Amino acid sequence: MSFLPPRALILAPMVELSHVALRDLIASFGGCDRYSTEMSGAAAYVAGAPWDRWFLDTTPEPGLTSVQFFAPDAPTLAQAIAKLRRELAAAGLPFGGVDLNFGCAAPQIEKAGGGVSWMKDPEGAAALVATARSLLPDEPLSCKLRLGYEESAPGLVSFCRGLADAGADWLTLHPRLRHEKFRRTGKWAYVGLLSGELDIPVIGNGDVRDLASFRAAVDGQGAGGVMIGREAVRRPWIFALLRGQDGDPAFSMIVDVLKTGMDFLDLLKRRLPPEFHLSRARRFFFYYCDNLSFGHHLRFAIQNAPDLDTIERLFLSYFEQVPAERVQKQA
Repeated sequence: MSFLPPRALILAPMVELSHVALRDLIASFGGCDRYSTEMSGAAAYVAGAPWDRWFLDTTPEPGLTSVQFFAPDAPTLAQAIAKLRRELAAAGLPFGGVDLNFGCAAPQIEKAGGGVSWMKDPEGAAALVATARSLLPDEPLSCKLRLGYEESAPGLVSFCRGLADAGADWLTLHPRLRHEKFRRTGKWAYVGLLSGELDIPVIGNGDVRDLASFRAAVDGQGAGGVMIGREAVRRPWIFALLRGQDGDPAFSMIVDVLKTGMDFLDLLKRRLPPEFHLSRARRFFFYYCDNLSFGHHLRFAIQNAPDLDTIERLFLSYFEQVPAERVQKQA
């Protein structure tokens, strides 16, 4: 069963960013092929962590949204999936699938036995996928990973073949090593390698910001699609733009940058609890301000703002001073 269209466009799971307000905003521009939630800990969710109802909110497109879990062991993951199925059924929502995190390199996640630490245990990682597959007979199951702790093409192919054989429907590769950040371009040849070696789609993640990088991934490396993270925060219309340009490279969009930012703040207030407002607004505008000529000044002010009302005033004030930047052509 194929859950992905050709040349798929997918929103990445990002802590404090891939929440329902951002997904709502992206959907207002036409959406993408699949969405991801923020990463959630399976153990915390099973234990009843107070904020997980927000982390695991799959609206506005529950049937197209994968819940991303990191898990320390198969029994805990099984409990989390069973609980999620019960809660979605009780809410009358479809189960959009699960994405297993084998790539997070945050020290606390790695220390807890989740994320990239699984890449030291190929058999255990495959067993985790097999457990999830047994509980998700009809729903999408995917895995997101990095290159691991060291560059090894045979090791990477072997690890990924184990996940595919255990039942993963597709894999997403962020082609950087555990310790590598975003300053250097990812090693995209590994996306091409896996695409040629595996019988399931391989999605490339990282560095996709425009039509050229999108086509380099899907046409140049044979990726089944791309997963976009920070660029989808910087430009929530990026999926609509790429979709249009992939059909016609001359395609462009007119975007009201002021309205989009205000729409985000409105969605934040309506869709997330007050305890999340300040942190999520700061994270969003850290990237969104890149659309503005003097965005570095606004970004600094927003990062130091004490509350959401102040952020809103700062944002509106910018366009009072620079009104010409409100409406922009995106090409």
